[in-house]
Amino acid sequence: MNQAKQTDDKVDYNGSDNLAIMRFAVNYNGGLYKWIAQDVKPGMNVLDFGAGNGEYANRFPLGTIDAAEIDPELIPQINQPVVTDIDTFAKQYDLIYTINVLEHVEHHAEITQKLAQKLRPGGKLKIFVPARQEIYSKMDDHVGHYRRYDKGMVRQIMQGAGLQVTDVRYYDFAGYFISLLYKWLRKDGRITKESIVFYDRVVFPVSRFFDVITLGRVIGKNVFAEAVKPA
Repeated sequence: MNQAKQTDDKVDYNGSDNLAIMRFAVNYNGGLYKWIAQDVKPGMNVLDFGAGNGEYANRFPLGTIDAAEIDPELIPQINQPVVTDIDTFAKQYDLIYTINVLEHVEHHAEITQKLAQKLRPGGKLKIFVPARQEIYSKMDDHVGHYRRYDKGMVRQIMQGAGLQVTDVRYYDFAGYFISLLYKWLRKDGRITKESIVFYDRVVFPVSRFFDVITLGRVIGKNVFAEAVKPA
């Protein structure tokens, strides 16, 4: 969900250009889809909250999951049933996942509570967000981020929504240091296809190796978390 926003120091921006470029991050996107899909079984009710251009929702068989998205320019790219207002939707889900969405939402705790309410007892919420406020840069401003996260913050908002957190880890070890360098070099916040392809093919596989050997406990460019709604 690419919610454009306007504040005194942030320009209105929906992030669509970055979404288009990120489709070239084959390894990155494939790894996240695997993380989502490992918990999906036939007959489950699944919701992609903030589906964007359908990068992950469209990988599932047609009609097997729902997608929540508010951007009218992105909705036509989604090949699943689309919900534009989850408040009006009575369905209960076995799994809700949201990838790179909460950082665009000012009141992220309230949204997390709404997602928890849409879970059936025993249902799971999966969250993936950018990590570490110290690497917040012009790129974050460019795509409309309110914040970056640490593991404690993600755990807090999930527990505050009444969920039992089962896993919180950092993701993309090397990406943290590259993002820190990006900030130090005062880059303008934009990314290119060439830089994404190089990172995805050369750096990212090594980065994931370090995620494995550090168990995601040390540092990373992102945080992913899982929580269950008590029965």
